Amino acid sequence: MLRSLVLCLALLLTNPTLPFAAEYQGQDVDGQVYDATAFSYGAGKYYNVSVEFEGDEATIFFAKGGHITVTLDDEEIDDPHSISAYDYGKGTYWDLDVDGLD
Repeated sequence: MLRSLVLCLALLLTNPTLPFAAEYQGQDVDGQVYDATAFSYGAGKYYNVSVEFEGDEATIFFAKGGHITVTLDDEEIDDPHSISAYDYGKGTYWDLDVDGLD
């Protein structure tokens, strides 16, 4: 019994798939690309971007090239015009205003 429990726990912890999808009003929004405006608290600037959600993360694609991945405060999106996220790599907070979710 203990061996089975340990095996199940090991599979859960090493499974690369995300257990929860990003959701807005109960609908899965993972894997879809949305137009958005992103505000970087580190730079103090707004950027026109595209964003793709995946679980508790969002990849921000910049219009001039490049991208970053940020961690959402919550994978349940309450307000698509005020989504808070954090870039652990650069230590920067971001706010996303996403079009097309409402």
